[in-house]
Amino acid sequence: MRLIPVLLLSLAAPALADTLSGNLSLEQAEARSLASHPSIGELQARIRAAEARATAAGQLPDPHLSVGAVNIPVDTFELDQDPMTQARVGLSQDFPAPGSLGLRAQKERQKGEAYRFRLANTRAELIRQVRKAWLERFYIDRALAELADNLALFEELLAIARSQYRVGHGLQQEVLLAQLERDRLLDQRAELRHRRATADARLGELLATSRTAFELPAELPELPEPPDPNALTAGLRDHPRLRTVTARIAQRRTDVGLARKAYLPDMGMDLAYARRSSASVTNRDDLADLFTVQVRISLPLFTRQRQDKRLEAALDEQAALRRQRRETHLELSRRIASQWSALEAARERRRLYDETILLESEQTVEASLAAYTTGRLDFLNLVRARLQDLEHQLTRWRLRVDGEQAKAELLYLAAGAEGA
Repeated sequence: MRLIPVLLLSLAAPALADTLSGNLSLEQAEARSLASHPSIGELQARIRAAEARATAAGQLPDPHLSVGAVNIPVDTFELDQDPMTQARVGLSQDFPAPGSLGLRAQKERQKGEAYRFRLANTRAELIRQVRKAWLERFYIDRALAELADNLALFEELLAIARSQYRVGHGLQQEVLLAQLERDRLLDQRAELRHRRATADARLGELLATSRTAFELPAELPELPEPPDPNALTAGLRDHPRLRTVTARIAQRRTDVGLARKAYLPDMGMDLAYARRSSASVTNRDDLADLFTVQVRISLPLFTRQRQDKRLEAALDEQAALRRQRRETHLELSRRIASQWSALEAARERRRLYDETILLESEQTVEASLAAYTTGRLDFLNLVRARLQDLEHQLTRWRLRVDGEQAKAELLYLAAGAEGA
């Protein structure tokens, strides 16, 4: 159900300034992407173009008007010398094979339908990408915050090590070790800052904004629970990505119909009126004007290199798209199994960290610091305890974000199901 309010928010696109002032919430990012990303406007234009082409494709060809003179004597080129000379005006109309106009219009409507499903899939895909990019940037922020806290603690440890060394109770090796670990944390912070800049660039691309840095809220949002794997698999038949391929198969089926119509003759009708005038005839009324009517019919006699090949190509295209649909269904099914497994693993590991590992890690750090200050633990083990606690904190945030990113993938896969 989360997609519906996001689509409603996209209608308020003008209210979203290009600078996106303040904290960028996940919902704001989704709405901005849906409202501003150029791929949405492109597909909407293609839909309108297909609708216009469908109207045009169902019409008869334009008639042809011809005006001229026939049977002009070449000795004088005078129009009133011979009674056979005529001033002629004609009108001709072509008629394609019966049913072909309807099929051509139907094909364009099917193109529009395919573009509509592509648009639905693009919207769902944009939301998936925005969610994953936003969540990745959120993790980097939390990792930088944890790193900042630990850098402050390592500065304290470094001060303790120097103090102990000055009074002769510590070793220079401990001071160097503390400096080394602090510098490694500084290097890790530099890498995270680079990753944050990359994540901001990715968000800017998805949101179609010139902004190069974003401020995110401090709380991690929880995405809706995706349907269970059985419901996801059952709903794949309505996924817009698969329905796009299905619409393209319908187009190829229409192409097959058009290829079969090519075996039928096209028709045409010509109407002409001719006026005669001759100086050699005493009474102009003795020369009757002439009216011509004729029907033209094409003769598709040699079909081997034209009609047969077009039909063969249309059938092959249809078969290829059917195979593509099966392949796409298998791919989406594999993604459901993979992402659901990732979600379950992230939840299980997060539960373990929340219930045991983080508590034990915090207790270990407190006990190590107390033992070090009383001389019952060396500096190396104290530093190791601090680094392990930092790693545990980062892993916990990573698991929380990984779980939400797996949800984002599963919600995209549920795009064809009610409530996705």
